[in-house]
Amino acid sequence: MVSAAASKRIASPRPAPAPAARRRPSGTGTIVEVLSGAAALAALVPDWEELAAQAAQPNPFYEHWMLLPALEAYGADDLRCIAVWEDGVLGALFPMRFVRRYRGLPVNALCSWRHRNMMTGTPLVREKRAANCLAALIQQAPAPLLEFELVASEGPFYAALTEAAPPGDFPWLLRDAYPRAVLSRERDPRQRFNSGLKSNLRRWEARLRAAGELKPVSLDARDDLDRWLADFMRLEASGWKGEHGSALACREDDRRFAAAVLPEAFRRARLRITGLDLAGNALARHIMIGAGEAAFTFKIAYDEAYANCAPGIVAEVDNVRQFMEAPGPRWLDSNTAPESRNYARVWKERRTIQSIAIGVRGAGRLAVATLPLIRLARRWLRRA
Repeated sequence: MVSAAASKRIASPRPAPAPAARRRPSGTGTIVEVLSGAAALAALVPDWEELAAQAAQPNPFYEHWMLLPALEAYGADDLRCIAVWEDGVLGALFPMRFVRRYRGLPVNALCSWRHRNMMTGTPLVREKRAANCLAALIQQAPAPLLEFELVASEGPFYAALTEAAPPGDFPWLLRDAYPRAVLSRERDPRQRFNSGLKSNLRRWEARLRAAGELKPVSLDARDDLDRWLADFMRLEASGWKGEHGSALACREDDRRFAAAVLPEAFRRARLRITGLDLAGNALARHIMIGAGEAAFTFKIAYDEAYANCAPGIVAEVDNVRQFMEAPGPRWLDSNTAPESRNYARVWKERRTIQSIAIGVRGAGRLAVATLPLIRLARRWLRRA
């Protein structure tokens, strides 16, 4: 459980950092820089902000106001962030981590830098420059193997990757792939609910209303953000996430990260929180962060004392209603891991999320080409 003092500390907004001085490299043509510290990255903020606004595919977790606090909270010792410049313009930013032994093999690799509160690894690249920037990264990568984790199997980034590193010329390994729930404004999932779910929803809502007034709520620009975040922290920490230590309020690094990014998202009008109140108390909350035409789930929580009424599903159906009725992003990414089934019953759209390893030279090519055989051999030995 989180104390009232801790909740207040988590929710207190921080002023936005002042933009750092520009540090564009001199010269024309394509220039690849390897940045290994948060201080070096902070100097990119003005160009970084412009890049994020024009990125081929949005990813708020790699924008400066989310990535820099993440590095501060979770550590940046293994960071190798690749900045690609084209004629003085920041064309791409690839936040990567350096791995000395990829999958137990004696080969170094660069893999997408992530933390436990993000399941989206699409780098920020300008659409018109994406293939050129990826080609420059592949040519000058400080490791013989690159792994892009948790990227969509469709869209401009994947198309540019296949152009810059054709699978016929470079060995590819599809290390993992899974369907992820997506909510699209163009296709209302409520129209595809089966009769069983509709019947259950009526029964669950009736049970909840018997306990008090059931009221939909949503964060407004004039609201007290401290109160909203404190409600969420208490709600999340009161359930299984609190028992397992995975609630935001349970860890100092998570609290620091949330305290930095959520007020900043609110200041930028990119924080969306919806939910339900029951008898004047928070029953369920869904936190989302916007980026261009998209939004990404950050965290969800519900009161498990009412678990027999499925408050998470009831609240998510109302979140769908609010999403469809209010102006905003075109689609919402659930930002979930493969094992998550939180949204599958309510959201009906899917996108394939995958992790791709590419051998760009030497030992990296050999490792990617032989890994499937090594896996088969290990599996055979275990059975034998």
